[in-house]
Amino acid sequence: MKHRQLLRTTYWAGFLFSLHVALTVFVNSSFLSTRISDSLVGLFYAASAIVGIAGLYLVPKLINWFGTSRVLGFLMLANIVNLFVFGAVSNPYIIGASFILFFAFNTLLYLGIDIIVERFSENSAQGDVRGSYLTMMNLGYVLAPLLGGFILDRLGFSALYGFAVVILVPVIIVISFQLPTIRTTHPSKENILELAKKFMQHKRFRLAFFVNFILQFFYAWMVIYTPIYLHEIAHIAWDTIGIIFAIMLTAFVILEYPLGKIADKIHIEKHLMIIGLFIMGFATLFVARAPSISILSLTLILLVTRVGASMVEVATESYFFKSVHHDDTGSIGFFRNTYPFAYILAPLIASLVLKFAPLKALFPILGVICFLGILIAGRIRKVK
Repeated sequence: MKHRQLLRTTYWAGFLFSLHVALTVFVNSSFLSTRISDSLVGLFYAASAIVGIAGLYLVPKLINWFGTSRVLGFLMLANIVNLFVFGAVSNPYIIGASFILFFAFNTLLYLGIDIIVERFSENSAQGDVRGSYLTMMNLGYVLAPLLGGFILDRLGFSALYGFAVVILVPVIIVISFQLPTIRTTHPSKENILELAKKFMQHKRFRLAFFVNFILQFFYAWMVIYTPIYLHEIAHIAWDTIGIIFAIMLTAFVILEYPLGKIADKIHIEKHLMIIGLFIMGFATLFVARAPSISILSLTLILLVTRVGASMVEVATESYFFKSVHHDDTGSIGFFRNTYPFAYILAPLIASLVLKFAPLKALFPILGVICFLGILIAGRIRKVK
């Protein structure tokens, strides 16, 4: 019962943290483009992802030495400083450095919250736990575009980043004072090359890693380039974009909890991945038509992309965390490397494509990449 209560508290902390992150995640690329050249935006994402990868290897060790309360509290306080820099400084080099740290630290904070959730959950209920956790996290992502679009249209970037600071404060309080600090009892002694070898040799880890990488690549590509495309090419106002994104993201809130429960009962992770990847890929092909279709049609297309993504996300999370021990923080951290890896490759590949093709070409290409993920998901076997 105590673990259930701690999980609920962690879910609420995760909700507030995701609201804080989501307030900025869809506008960061547009904000950076006002301070630096558009051609450099992708490089800053790639640099921040490299820092995040290094941190994902280091943070589990820091948690073992100092505990979750101190490590996560420090990272959140550091990000408050980074957000103040966004709102108060005009020097592009300082802003770029702060963005790299801000993005990287958020990656590490997600890992820290992951470790807390994993410690308080039972293996047989991973679909339930992960579905509940993802639902609360994604609820923040639904509310954020509505708040963010309203604030951005009326008050600008500085006010938006200031509001993100306010939301982060209660998360620091919960993590530092309301949840027990956790130290890993069996910290990983494997270096990143050993972990990579372990994932390549362990079929369940390998397949979960690659499917999750396709999903994170999809997110990275969409997060960086969809807001720019909709605002600058389709000429849609920020408050309207906020409404579109909020509706789009309801798919995660509505679907992930029941799908997680179903995955626990009848072990359909593989089928969810295959169907979800097909839906993601098919709907993404049509995003390129945004300038020539109605707002309603565009909203429906983007909603369908996230219906597919929600299926892949909950299935991948359930599959992986049923396969890993809660103390194997090295493997959990390496699994989370799919997020920064995707943010290295996605902008680099997209930047290369944009040298030869218009921005709208990115979406059909992304759709094809999602279809390729079906080949990986098709090799997955049941895990109980």
